[in-house]
Amino acid sequence: MERLSENPDIVLVGHPLLFQIQPSVSPDDLTSETFQHNLEILKASQLTMNGVGIAAPQLGWAARVITFGIPAKNPRYPDADAHPVECWINPEIVWASEEKVWTWEGCLSVPGFRGWVERPEAIRLIGLDRNGQPKEKELDGFMARVVQHELDHLDGRLYPSRVRSPEWMVPLPCFEQQDSWVENWPTAGAHKTRPGGISSQP
Repeated sequence: MERLSENPDIVLVGHPLLFQIQPSVSPDDLTSETFQHNLEILKASQLTMNGVGIAAPQLGWAARVITFGIPAKNPRYPDADAHPVECWINPEIVWASEEKVWTWEGCLSVPGFRGWVERPEAIRLIGLDRNGQPKEKELDGFMARVVQHELDHLDGRLYPSRVRSPEWMVPLPCFEQQDSWVENWPTAGAHKTRPGGISSQP
């Protein structure tokens, strides 16, 4: 296992690691000092970069590990509620609601844009904590969205592949003038939803 540096760069779209299915963490790896170091770096990097979640491959670490959470108001997603930062190892979604919702997704590895994306509104997540103990949690709303986004990273998928129309990919500076967008552009739900908010309509 490669040891992450104290201040690793984010891996950007185009890098082969972002298009690969990541390997599960073994019990032996989980208890190693290098793994625990990498886990701390992953968490610290998410917070330093104002991310609401991050996956190990985004730092060049090939492992099924994610962190997510919003400890305080996040400037990238101002309408999102606070949530404690959590670390999950070998996470898996074992249930997802039939109800779907929409939000503006962004990604540290795809800088400069947000996309209007539909996903299940609620999920049940299982995995391991940093000590290798099983855990399970139900999430809904924006945090459920973040977890689904991060698990896509572990399966080699980036959110633009889930955007249905080119018009639904919008440059970040445009959100500073969202109040002046043409009515119902690019869709009715997208028009009125701020980053970090959730819409029940497309």
